[in-house]
Amino acid sequence: MDPGGVSRVLVRTHAGHFAARGQIARAGAHVVVDQVETAAEQRRKGLGGLVMRTLQNTAYEAGARTGLLVGTPEGRALYSSLGWTVHAPMASLWYEPSDAAR
Repeated sequence: MDPGGVSRVLVRTHAGHFAARGQIARAGAHVVVDQVETAAEQRRKGLGGLVMRTLQNTAYEAGARTGLLVGTPEGRALYSSLGWTVHAPMASLWYEPSDAAR
């Protein structure tokens, strides 16, 4: 984990192209997982699991004992298989005020 409490994982193909990534930020005994992504053509190869296990191990070795992530429905199976549980459902919302509301 870098001095700022952030760790990143980047997986590239043999040709050097993006395959998968993820990052965590630590705050005391807690971490927040962010930007976990696998390239469409690289999915179903275990890269998401590799990224998450690497991040989890790094966080644990640095002293973190709880983690938080906001995952997509598509990622839920991966996270569940790694021991994460749904604590609360999330909603994606967008607000753009009209000219009258400004």
